[in-house]
Amino acid sequence: MNAPVKPEALRVDGLVTAPPVDALIRFEAVGKTYPGRDSQEPVTALAGVDLAVPRGSIVGVIGRSGAGKSTLIRLVNGLERATSGRILIEGEEVTSLTEAGWRERRRSTGMVFQHFNLLSSRTVFDNVALPLEIAGVPRAKIAAQVGRLLALVGLADKSERYPAELSGGQKQRVGIARALATEPKVLLCDEATSALDPETTRSILALLKQVNRELGITILLITHEIPVIKEICDRVAVIEGGRIVEEGETFAVMTRPRHPTTASFVEAVTGVEIPEYLAGRIHEQALAGDSAVLRIAFTGGNATAPVISRLATVVGVDVNILAGRIDAIGDKPFGSLLVSVPAGEPELAAVLGALKSLDLKAELVGHVS
Repeated sequence: MNAPVKPEALRVDGLVTAPPVDALIRFEAVGKTYPGRDSQEPVTALAGVDLAVPRGSIVGVIGRSGAGKSTLIRLVNGLERATSGRILIEGEEVTSLTEAGWRERRRSTGMVFQHFNLLSSRTVFDNVALPLEIAGVPRAKIAAQVGRLLALVGLADKSERYPAELSGGQKQRVGIARALATEPKVLLCDEATSALDPETTRSILALLKQVNRELGITILLITHEIPVIKEICDRVAVIEGGRIVEEGETFAVMTRPRHPTTASFVEAVTGVEIPEYLAGRIHEQALAGDSAVLRIAFTGGNATAPVISRLATVVGVDVNILAGRIDAIGDKPFGSLLVSVPAGEPELAAVLGALKSLDLKAELVGHVS
């Protein structure tokens, strides 16, 4: 089994990414075990989870089905109780709260669900108003609060519509407005975009970024979609088998993954695919006259710098670009190139040495004739 990668060990451009200090939510050695069925062994959903969610940030937890991410987020709003360890929210230990205590705590926590969970018999206005009605807020204040929230999510003209009359994206906007009704400190998103098409997903993510930026609300989201993490998260935690196997700033984790599970997630959005015309020609061992195929990752200032032309000039070898992409993780550029260079020992060693001196990650993919 691969050992978890601690955030202290992550490096980007020579800098260590330190764990966050001002955490709105903190997990300390948290475990969750469910009783086994029909005399079977107990099932461990979480084992020794340490995780901090900085105040005002957007933190994503990514994992495959059954990894433990849904259990983790349910512990934050008291829908599940931890078996061991401590959970602190705004400095308050919530692990042993009574149900009455959790009802009070939930007023500071909003929840956005995958399948919207709207009441079909209530209008958009009344769906958003529901948490305020339950809290006993006066009707006049409810009207003002709901109107402000519907304007925020872009549905001011849909207040009298019913859920059946809305698109999936509009339903999720209602869900977000409802989650914000009680002015929470933290917003929990449970696969909030999984039921949406790519274009609608981008619009919902943009709205969540706006909520975070304008209202200062801390967002903790779980997902199995790495593009969601790439688009809006300041930090990311990768969960596997009930354990956090890697955690840190999103750019650091995605551009230089240290755990195999992380690498498998990020490859689709940070790598560059080998073109079909080339894939069948690549072989492992170098033959006479072959070229070496390298995959080069560009981060930070190097992502938009003319590195290849500099490389050809300094090392004095021909560099052939086979494929490439330039993208961004958050607001930081990231690039990936597939190139071929001479496979001879002196030339290849010189190229790899030059790339290392430029703090670029290079992977030898194979060789082509």
